[in-house]
Amino acid sequence: MWLEKLSKSQVESIYREKMVVDFPAAEIKPLEAILKAMDKGLYESFGLYDEAGIMGYTFLVKIDRDYLVDYLAVFDGRRNNGAGSQMIRLLAEYLKDADNIILEVENPDFADDQEKELQTRRYNFYKRNGCSDTGLRVRCFGVPFRIIRMNRNFSKDHDSLWALYQSFYRMMLPKELFEKNLERM
Repeated sequence: MWLEKLSKSQVESIYREKMVVDFPAAEIKPLEAILKAMDKGLYESFGLYDEAGIMGYTFLVKIDRDYLVDYLAVFDGRRNNGAGSQMIRLLAEYLKDADNIILEVENPDFADDQEKELQTRRYNFYKRNGCSDTGLRVRCFGVPFRIIRMNRNFSKDHDSLWALYQSFYRMMLPKELFEKNLERM
């Protein structure tokens, strides 16, 4: 398996065909914001490939040497065979010189019984694959998240982490949307 940069047309196709299935509507940024950030060099998108073709994707917001893993998913039918773990390893290798790599994971503490199991599985997937919980809790567009990290070179100060997290969204969103939809818990 390997990661390969995606073109804007590939990102648009994944957005319209896969992301709407892989993520709740409340967690999906407008396509225009993603494409605009790509044009500015603030957003990177990769496909996870094997010999049969593309099998997953990850989208990253970047500021200098800091990254937010915005989306990470393996296509339905290709899950539960180690592909997600391999994507995490490949991503960690690609970002080996990064200062901070953070991810948002839905916080199962706020889920109803139906969603709690799925959200707990997602959180545990990242923990099994070397990510650690920062202890920072946020609400973004009404969705409660735990902020986790992928790398060791990481500030443990919650105020600095919160400032970094906000900076990713500040550059992606209009001021009004940013102020209305991000909150530290």
